[in-house]
Formats: sequence, C-alpha cells, structure tokens
Amino acid sequence: MSFANTESIRCANSNLTFRRSRPWRMGLTVLALAGGLFLIGSPAAWAKDKTPQTRTVRGVTTDEADHIIPGAAIQLIDLQTQKVLDIYSDSGGQYQFTDLRFDHDYTVKATFKNLTSETRQISSLDIRTPLEVNLILRKPEK
Repeated sequence: MSFANTESIRCANSNLTFRRSRPWRMGLTVLALAGGLFLIGSPAAWAKDKTPQTRTVRGVTTDEADHIIPGAAIQLIDLQTQKVLDIYSDSGGQYQFTDLRFDHDYTVKATFKNLTSETRQISSLDIRTPLEVNLILRKPEK
C-alpha cells in the first residue's frame, strides 16, 4: 500500500502510528470533482432557463380600412379543455393573453357591434412567443 499522499504521526508514549492525508491535496481533489459536476450539470440547466414555459398571444383589432377598434371583445378558446377566455381590446386596439400552454391549440376571434373577425387558429406546433395575431373586423357576409 502506498502512502504518497499521507504523512506519518507517531505518538510519543505509544507504539501507534497514525497516517493522515495532506489536506491541500484532498482539497484539490474535492474542488476538481465539484468543478466537473458543475460543468456537466450547467448546460442542461442553462438550456432549461432559456426555454419559455408559457406563451403569449397578442395583437391589434382593426377594421377593413385599418382603423383601430378599441373595446372589441376578444374570445380565446383552449381546444383541449374548452376553456373560454374573454377580454376587451384597449384604447389602442391592442389585446394580450398570457400564460397559455405551448402544448395546447387555441382559437381566437374578435367582435364589436355588428363587426366580427374570422376565427384564427393557434397551433401547438407554432412555438413563437409572443405570437402576433392581428384581427380584422368586417361586416358579416349574408
């Protein structure tokens, strides 16, 4: 057995000899192991932090003449759960839905007085966030 990394200590009043390792070499070994674990674990953690967990869908409501429509009712339907979310566009015609799941599909449409937009599909395959879905409101065709 080799004791290259140890030093001997002999007790004065006994025949016992103790061997202890050199603390600085042990510290270097622990530091190297910790550094290796950090480097192995870090890329996965960094990649996870960069991936958004939820998506945002936003847009602007306008009419066919490209006039902003504030106060339009926007309806978003989760096609997996059938949950319906309703909001109104703000004074600039803008709307926004946040915290939507990436693995669900949605539909979104707008209505205002006698105007309505076409129903737009939002696919779970489209991973852009925020996703811009502008809605053009028209008079319904008869």
